[in-house]
Amino acid sequence: MGSDEGMRVVGTIRSIELHTTSAKFQNVTSRQVAKLQLDIERATDEEGEDLDIANLVDLQFQGPAELVPRFHEGDRVQIVTSAESSLHITSIRPAPLS
Repeated sequence: MGSDEGMRVVGTIRSIELHTTSAKFQNVTSRQVAKLQLDIERATDEEGEDLDIANLVDLQFQGPAELVPRFHEGDRVQIVTSAESSLHITSIRPAPLS
């Protein structure tokens, strides 16, 4: 994995919704983000070590709003997160067959 990558997660989308983030600073507009929950099959950390998926239940991953029309509940996907925030999606694609 690249040095800017965090977790790599494979699972089925349980929910995907648009959420509006509120601005924390004056003169900064709010924006929409996609929030996803997965039924996780497997996950690895930034070093490629397997993670205990029982510890990842109910995590909500966050990404750009454009993900909502592209992915749906029931889709099997592979998500790569950022190293800075293990819940921010840096890439998402249909998962390869196991």
